[in-house]
Amino acid sequence: MATKSCDDSQEAVLRWGVRVVQAKRRGKSEPLVRGEAVVRGVLAATLREVARAGYHGLRIEDVAALAGVNKTTVYRRWPTKQELVRDALLSIASDTFTVAGSGSLREDMLAIARRIATLGAQAEYQGLFRLFVVEGDDPELAAIVRSLRASFEAVPRAILEAAEKRGEIAPGVDPRLLFDVMGAALNRRLFLDRVPADEAWLQRLIDLLLHGALARGRTRAAG
Repeated sequence: MATKSCDDSQEAVLRWGVRVVQAKRRGKSEPLVRGEAVVRGVLAATLREVARAGYHGLRIEDVAALAGVNKTTVYRRWPTKQELVRDALLSIASDTFTVAGSGSLREDMLAIARRIATLGAQAEYQGLFRLFVVEGDDPELAAIVRSLRASFEAVPRAILEAAEKRGEIAPGVDPRLLFDVMGAALNRRLFLDRVPADEAWLQRLIDLLLHGALARGRTRAAG
């Protein structure tokens, strides 16, 4: 099942918080709701807290309080902080890549780039970028990134394989390199230059990646 967007998760957390406050005012305890909504709420809370406090400053108690659950509920599903942060970061990737599947490589890449641009404009994800810059050499955080890499690479590979079958792309193109370059360009613009990635810029980026900088005749000669 495709992971819901982080925005929906945060809205669910807020609605949950309102119900908790209303229940307390009535002198009643809010019943613990289990299932996907709880998972989404905890993962959204984890993203917010790790962006605010950093990996080493993250406390399960704070995540649980923000998500409106007991900390034992969090520990039951995620015994370690490392597992919790990994799943929270994986939820971003799942949500980002599930926008693909249009039947066009260009449109798939644009859809992914638009989603990254939307997330990157939010303060929460600016904080996550700073987290990796500041704490990126931490062994636990580095292990999380390595474990996520395989999950991140599977979708781009599938997108390019489908595009190759449709005759859109030459055999042997490295999907990891193509998407790494796209991600690096987006990260530079969003997080280092702090410039919004508007639609015109996104289209220019994808067209450059797909068609290159050489004139058409020179492209054929180079090939």
